[in-house]
Amino acid sequence: MLLKSILSWCIFFIAFAPVCRAQSQSSAQVLTYESINDDPYAINKLYIHIQPLYGEVFATNVNIGFGLQVDYQVSKGLGLTANWRHPYLRQTDFSREVAYKNQDNVDNNKTFNYLEFGGTIHLSDEDQQGKSKIILYSKRYKGNKWANKTAEKLVIPSRVRKVMGFRWGGVMFNSTTDVNKAAEQQRISLVDQENNPVTDSKLYGNVDSKGIYAGFGIQIIKNVAIKPHRDFGVLVNDLSFNAFVDIMYAPSINLEDIILDGQIISGDQLETQELGFRAGVQGKFNKRIGFSYGAEFGHRPSLKERGFYTMFKLGFPVFGIPPKDLARTYR
Repeated sequence: MLLKSILSWCIFFIAFAPVCRAQSQSSAQVLTYESINDDPYAINKLYIHIQPLYGEVFATNVNIGFGLQVDYQVSKGLGLTANWRHPYLRQTDFSREVAYKNQDNVDNNKTFNYLEFGGTIHLSDEDQQGKSKIILYSKRYKGNKWANKTAEKLVIPSRVRKVMGFRWGGVMFNSTTDVNKAAEQQRISLVDQENNPVTDSKLYGNVDSKGIYAGFGIQIIKNVAIKPHRDFGVLVNDLSFNAFVDIMYAPSINLEDIILDGQIISGDQLETQELGFRAGVQGKFNKRIGFSYGAEFGHRPSLKERGFYTMFKLGFPVFGIPPKDLARTYR
């Protein structure tokens, strides 16, 4: 009789334990909080991005380096941006490095440089009720995160600001490039100034491009902060995310003349591609010191068949300066 009673209780606990555990987990995952801030219009006016790393796979010239970007919101309906990129060393400016070691023509190779300046005119700027994902953090994650039964993220109602804008600006770059490869892709036989064919020579030259771009972008801004009633500090979602598409046009693309054994090989023999496009994304955070990221791909105006590129960049630190700090700076 006693044995039967013990077995009955064992069966009861085994059957009921998963239910108790599920209820415990469910209740543990219910996190109450109070809202501290939910204003997507209260964002910094000036961002200065120090970019310690960018990488660019560009048919004209693959390169890796550093850069600087500045974003400034002039008014509610107008934002300006500028960015500059440059390789770390000759060794990370790959066409220039290969030219330095292998070219037969006179060495006059230029370092890759990229400069862009532009702005966005807001066509619409509105906010609506949406949702924000808050990443939770607890000291109890340390060592064994599964020991914590609180959910790792929290989805809360918040205001989401959407800005549609018209983009415009100017772009310029200069770079060393492989002239033989460009001529081969264009099916062109190079000749010197006396019309003699140039064969079996490794030729590298300098190309520079100056143009403009125009397009459209959509920016999604969240700036929400909450204070959970237990275990956590203040949690925020203050992302500003931008996606864009641009058409690029460069009326000025020039390949410098090449000097080989005292003879001039005209750069005008190679065709150029004045029209291009790009699509990309950028993200940053509404903090005094934060980080940013960006990526884009497309076809940049350059020598014909040498315009495809894809690029990524990381910014840290990014200094965010609110309007009040700017006012103190200008006094």
